[in-house]
Formats: sequence, structure tokens, C-alpha cells
Amino acid sequence: MKKERRERLLRWKDEASLGRRRVLLLSSRQFDRELNRERLRATRRSIPFCLLTVELLTKAGSTRRNTNKQNRQLVDLLLRNLRVTDEKGILSTFRYGVLLVDTPEMGGRAVLDRVSRLTSAAGLEVRLHLQVHDPNGFSEDNDSNGSGQGDRRAGSRRKDDPADAEQDWVRLAESTPDPAATIAPKTLSHSGVQSSIDDLSLAGTAPQPSRAGLCLKRAIDIAGAGIGLTLAGPAILAAAAVIKWTDGGPAFFRQTREGQNGRPFTILKLRTMIVDAEKFQAELRAESHRDGPAFKISRDPRVTRIGHFLRATCLDELPQLINVLKGDMSLVGPRPLPWHESRACERWHRRRLDVRPGLTCTWQVNKGKAVTFDDWMRMDLRYIDPLGLFQDLRLIAQTVVVPVTGRGGE
Repeated sequence: MKKERRERLLRWKDEASLGRRRVLLLSSRQFDRELNRERLRATRRSIPFCLLTVELLTKAGSTRRNTNKQNRQLVDLLLRNLRVTDEKGILSTFRYGVLLVDTPEMGGRAVLDRVSRLTSAAGLEVRLHLQVHDPNGFSEDNDSNGSGQGDRRAGSRRKDDPADAEQDWVRLAESTPDPAATIAPKTLSHSGVQSSIDDLSLAGTAPQPSRAGLCLKRAIDIAGAGIGLTLAGPAILAAAAVIKWTDGGPAFFRQTREGQNGRPFTILKLRTMIVDAEKFQAELRAESHRDGPAFKISRDPRVTRIGHFLRATCLDELPQLINVLKGDMSLVGPRPLPWHESRACERWHRRRLDVRPGLTCTWQVNKGKAVTFDDWMRMDLRYIDPLGLFQDLRLIAQTVVVPVTGRGGE
């Protein structure tokens, strides 16, 4: 009894030492309630989420005052560097939980890596533990029914989680800031899907590009856009003249799109539809063959005759090289959605805004594999996590084939 009273007193002192930060954190009971609520919501809507546990490791010989200072420093780090939509709570003494809502495994890995790098830079010793709750058991190579992703129809959902709570958490990862530390592979079975994580040490978990890598990517964007505009300039001017001559309307189409970190920008394209085509979109919404907030019709009546040719050859996209030069876009990155469509996305979709949007990406060259809007978003997230130069060059090479085969308007 005295031991429990002493532990409660110590916990109260620890929480009191946080000061005003305490009101920004959920209590253990509140956090547990939010966790159960998210489990039910995720199962009902077939969406994943992650739970990240962060525990401050006290150093031997460290004074109570110094430990409390490190504790406040850790809480400040979590509050300032994680999303506002992520629930953060106190689990026990010097141990905190972060509920990453609408976040798949790849997103959880990225957060795990980010927190580890930040705590290491701050000189804090922490133990990180990641759990992923995925009702879909989504896997790029496996499916719970034994069939590929392409067999799923738009709007279809997989079965809910089994009643056994032990099966709900399908992936586990635990690590400390030591880059040399490795973790034995853990494999759990969930709805017939084997999910394995090998060596989730923070050095190999969702590697992020260095500053030099980002500068190199930007240099390639500038060089590629400059060369592209020089070579394609005559074709763009010729197409613009034909569009103007056909119906007398503006040759270029401008639209507000959501860019990196949610910053709006104006995208440039050659106009392929009739003037004021957006006014008729509401009437055609029911005919859209794409689920989610995105709008797409296979035989859109608003597309002009010259517009069909421009879309099939991807000539209508070439003015976006100007957006690349301005820094609004990159040669390779998730395709930017119109402002109202992007704002209507789920929260886990919006992690694609962590990088600059691009002219092409994984979805652009593999549209046939994205049956649903969520599949499209997963493709974008799979591109974001292992950002790299060779991946960009491969996607650029694959994109060149698209206009040659006339598949640009698909």
C-alpha cells in the first residue's frame, strides 16, 4: 500500500513538473479511452492507425532536477514536432503515448525515425515502441483472399478484425536511439496474411533524404525543367495556337492546387476542355468512375477534339515545367490534387503533402493497379518513404513510355 502511494506521489510530482505542458497531454485514462475509440473506428471504416510509445530512460547518477528537465524537453519535442491531430498522453512516469490516427505502417515508421533523430540530437535517451493496427492487413504482395490488388472493386472492403484482440496488432517494432541496435524479426498472422518486419533499427527504418540529397533533387528539377522547356517550347506554342484558333478561348488552364505542406499554388496546363468546364462538373459527378474525392470520367463530354490528342500525348502537362522551375513542383512527386479535392482527403492521405508534388509518380505509370482512391494514396506514400535519386530516374524513364503508347489520357 505504501509502495502504491509512493508511486502515485512520484507520478504526481512528475506531471506537476511539466507545468503548462500538462494541459496539452491526455491522462492515462483519457488516452486509453481514445485508443479504444480509435480501434472501433478503424475496424468499422477499415483504416489503419499506429501507436507510438516513448519512454525516457533515466541515466545512472542523474539528479531528479536534471531528469525533470529532460522530461520537459522530451514533451516539448513531441508537442512541437508531431501533428496536432495526433493524440498525445501520459501513460506512466516518464512514459508517453502518441496515437497516430489514420496512419499506415509506413507513416508509423517515418514518425519512429523522426522522433529517434530528434531525441538523439537533443541528447535524450529514449526507448521507442511502435504498434500498427491494420484491419485490412494491407500488403503489396499479398491479399487476405489470396488474390491481387487488381481484383478489388472500387468501394469494396475487406473483412473486419477477428474478435481475438491479440490479432488486432499485426506489426510490432521496438527500438532505441542506438543506430547499431538491431531487432529480431517478428511475424504475426492476421486474417491469413503474414506480415514481417526485419531489423527495424532506426538506421534502416524509412530512410529520409539528407539535405545534400534534397539539393541534388532540386538541381535535377531545375536542369530537367530548363531542358524540357527548351525542347518542348515549339510544341507548346504550336498547341496553344491551335487551341486559341479552335474556339477562341484561353490557351492555358490555371487551377489552384495544394502543394507541399498544404501551400496552395496555381498549376499551368494547356486547356483540353471547353471554356468554364468546371461549372458542369457537379452535373457529371454521378458518372465519375473514381471513388473518393477525386473526379474522373473515362469519356468526359467536356474534352475538346484537340484536347483528346493533347491528353493522350501528355502535351497538356508540359507547361507544368514552369511550376517546376518556380519551385511549386518537382519532376517526380505525388500528383497535386485540386484544392477542394485535396482538402476533402482523409488525414492519412495528406501525408503525401510532406514533399513537393510532381509531374509524375508511381501512380502515373501504374494507374491500372490503383483500383480505388486509397490504392492511389498508398502508392504515393510508398514513394515518399524511400525517397531516392535512382527511384526518381526510374520513374522518369517509365513516364517517357506513357505518351509514346498514347496512354496519357487514361
